[in-house]
Amino acid sequence: MKDIIVVYPEKETAMKLRSLIEKGGYRVSNICAGGTAALEIAQIKESAVIVCPFYMKDMSSAELAEALPIDFDVIALSKNGSGQYMGNMLTLTMPLNRNEFLQTVGILASSQTSFTKRSESENDYILKAKQALMTVKGMSEMQAHKYLQKISMNSGKKLLQTAMDILDKFA
Repeated sequence: MKDIIVVYPEKETAMKLRSLIEKGGYRVSNICAGGTAALEIAQIKESAVIVCPFYMKDMSSAELAEALPIDFDVIALSKNGSGQYMGNMLTLTMPLNRNEFLQTVGILASSQTSFTKRSESENDYILKAKQALMTVKGMSEMQAHKYLQKISMNSGKKLLQTAMDILDKFA
């Protein structure tokens, strides 16, 4: 099981997130106030899931995700629904759906590998599935990615398998 790190500038919010995660059956190993502190913690850990706001005082969640070593994933909490998607970061819109949040934490924490370890061919399948959704359903890339993630989580399948299923469906 990967460590879980909560990064939040407001201590009260950080403690509430920690409580929610721990009531869901997962252990929070660290709490810190900013992205820089999370990067320092990441240097001494092998892997972790980081829960943080979309924007922190010292960096964005996307900047944090890019700077992290392999085997680290980021769950960015967005107040305005905006999102950026990359291999090791996903965005959840606030207010949080408690079950969706805990399911996402659980999937990432129990995963043996990070999303950053996808092969090029796996990334190609996911990109093609997003493009198919964009064309057929008129979605933006962000909407297509979020749709893939939601279907993947709801079905219990890996994102790659979900992408392959969508490509088969539209073929």
